[in-house]
Amino acid sequence: MREKFLGLLAFIIIRFIGATLRYKLHFKSEEDKKIFYSYYNQKKPTQDSKYLLAFFHQDELCLLNFFRNRNMSVLISISKDGEIMNNAANLLGYRPVRGSSSKKAVSGLIAAIKKVKAGYKMAFAVDGPRGPIFEVKEGICAVAKKTETVIIPVRAIASSQKVFERSWNKAKFPYPFSKIDMYFAPADIYSKEDLEKTLINLGSN
Repeated sequence: MREKFLGLLAFIIIRFIGATLRYKLHFKSEEDKKIFYSYYNQKKPTQDSKYLLAFFHQDELCLLNFFRNRNMSVLISISKDGEIMNNAANLLGYRPVRGSSSKKAVSGLIAAIKKVKAGYKMAFAVDGPRGPIFEVKEGICAVAKKTETVIIPVRAIASSQKVFERSWNKAKFPYPFSKIDMYFAPADIYSKEDLEKTLINLGSN
């Protein structure tokens, strides 16, 4: 009951703030923009529209509203906090997969692979759930290789935001009426090292 209530509360806060946010998308080329929107605009799970969204954990709150109701699956940890996020994610129109980078990493990875093979897009906080910050884990690249699915890296920067400096991921909470600049790299099959380098450099030039 507690997790459901907190999940509902999180959903209300996210949607309230999300209704005030403005997004500006940045791409390396017009072709990259065209490819992204061909994936993004397809709301039904299909083999032609599936992709893996790669982002750092600190950008999560800036991205949640933009990708809701897009048949996007997300990997959520098996914990009490994870149950709160699971409830909020369902209300936001995501398709959660429960798993972990520790105790049940294998089961989470298998569930993610099955979801992607069924045609769902999937989002990965690639340095989560415990860090270290900006260090890409192997999971997303394993799913990409196993399912032959492209990865689209993205970074998000809010014009006005609260940064939680004491958290391991320095989470960013966008204030209402902020502009969110989203920087995308080309869709590709990335190695762990290339993905990490690409994400770190996104939006810096």
